[in-house]
Amino acid sequence: MKKGIIIGAIILVAVASVVCLVIFRTDPYEDMDADSVIEQSEATGFIGEKTVGNPAEAKIVIYEYADFGCSHCAEWNRKINSLMEKYDGKIALVFRSYDIGQFKNSLKAASAATAAQIQGYFKEYKDLLYSNQIEWFYKDKAELTEIFSSYFEAASNGAGDLDKFKEDIKSDSVRTRLKFEQNMGKKVGITGTPTFRTDGETINLGELIDTIETKIK
Repeated sequence: MKKGIIIGAIILVAVASVVCLVIFRTDPYEDMDADSVIEQSEATGFIGEKTVGNPAEAKIVIYEYADFGCSHCAEWNRKINSLMEKYDGKIALVFRSYDIGQFKNSLKAASAATAAQIQGYFKEYKDLLYSNQIEWFYKDKAELTEIFSSYFEAASNGAGDLDKFKEDIKSDSVRTRLKFEQNMGKKVGITGTPTFRTDGETINLGELIDTIETKIK
C-alpha cells in the first residue's frame, strides 16, 4: 500500500513538473535582438524579414514599425520610398507590422502583405495598401478578399499564384510571423506608429530624414 502511494506521489510530481515547464517555458523572443535582421525560424513562422534593399550591403538599416491603417504611416511610406530612391543601395528597410488596435482591417492588411511577401512582392504590395488606404479601410470581409486579391495581381503583374496568396493569408505561418513582428515592437517599447529605429535607437520623426542623410554622408 505504501509502495503504491509513493509511486503515485512520484508520478504526480513528474506530471506537475512537466506542466510547470509548459507554463513557464522560455519566452521565444527573449534572446532575440530586435535591432537586427533575424533569421527565419519556428518563432517567425519560417518567414523571413520584410526587407526593402539589402541590409547586408546598405550603409544604414532602418527598422520601421507601422500600422497599415495608420494615415501617418501612409504619408511616411512615401517619404521613405523617396529617400531610398535618392540614396539607392545605401539605405535598407526592415519593415515590421505593428497593430495599434485602432483600425479594424489593419491586421487583415498585414496578413495580405505577408502573403504577398512569401512570393516576393512585399514592397509592391505595401505601397498599394498605403496608396489605396481609403479604398479598403472600411470594407467588410467579402469585399476585402476581392480588393486584396486585385492588389496582389497588380503587385505581381499577374505573375503570382493567386490561389496560394489566398491560402497564405489565412495560414498559421502568417499569423506566427505577425505575432513575431508585434512582439519585436513591444520589445523595443513602441508607443505609436510609425516608429523608425536605427543603430539601436528610436529616431524622432522630425529629425528622421536629417539623421539618415547625416549618417549616409
